[in-house]
Amino acid sequence: MKLKVALAVFLSGSFITFAQVPVLKPDVEYDGYKGPVKKITEVLYEAFGTQTNPEKTLKLESSQIRYERSGKKIDVKYFTGEEELIFRIRHKRDGIGNISLDQAIDPQDSVIGRTYYSFNPANQLVEVITYDQEMDLENRMHVSYDKDGVVSQRSYNDRHNDVRRREVYKYYDDGHLWVSTVYDRTDTKVQEVFFEYDDHGEVTTQTTFDYYDDEEPIVTVQMFSYKYDDYGNWIEKVEFAVEKGEIYPVMIIDRIYEYYK
Repeated sequence: MKLKVALAVFLSGSFITFAQVPVLKPDVEYDGYKGPVKKITEVLYEAFGTQTNPEKTLKLESSQIRYERSGKKIDVKYFTGEEELIFRIRHKRDGIGNISLDQAIDPQDSVIGRTYYSFNPANQLVEVITYDQEMDLENRMHVSYDKDGVVSQRSYNDRHNDVRRREVYKYYDDGHLWVSTVYDRTDTKVQEVFFEYDDHGEVTTQTTFDYYDDEEPIVTVQMFSYKYDDYGNWIEKVEFAVEKGEIYPVMIIDRIYEYYK
């Protein structure tokens, strides 16, 4: 179960950003990190306590990303809360240097998943296709851009390439994502997610409206607080749930950075 969950998180989030991609940049920049990052260790904990005094409880899982001095990604590893390796990611690149294939490798060195990335002539990511261990198609994602080269839409398609989920994006004037509107395979709006940010460009409030029927939408609010290092990378992120006017912590994420000198 832990393997499937961690693998799903990686495959759904790897190499996917909202940024414009006009030229090849170091992976570390695409991943949103600042400074000469060498390695990042991220640890997830369950949390309890109050909004003003969140505390860690159970360690859930952790991950490590390593970069070359040039900013090129070396590998990614995922661990259980007991520090047992779940799987690692091996990258393959195209002639330009883009990551064109991610292979998920289990502790026995077997390939348990593959994700292929395709780019257009402008070097923009346009398709992500994921296969499981048996090379059965798990997910196909298409990315569309507006005239300014900003991501305007993503569609998630089934094995027959029919759209099962479509996300349409609108942005603030400063370029940050304002709202993601989700449509199902019948092109019915089923969800809207609104975002607010701090001065570092990190999400502080995420408000989700789920439209299940003709009644009032179900509203879910999540809040986030951060601590930052001298480079402007966050080193602690606390996720809060908001229910019936009460705000309480549900997860704490620590990031430990090693920088090239």
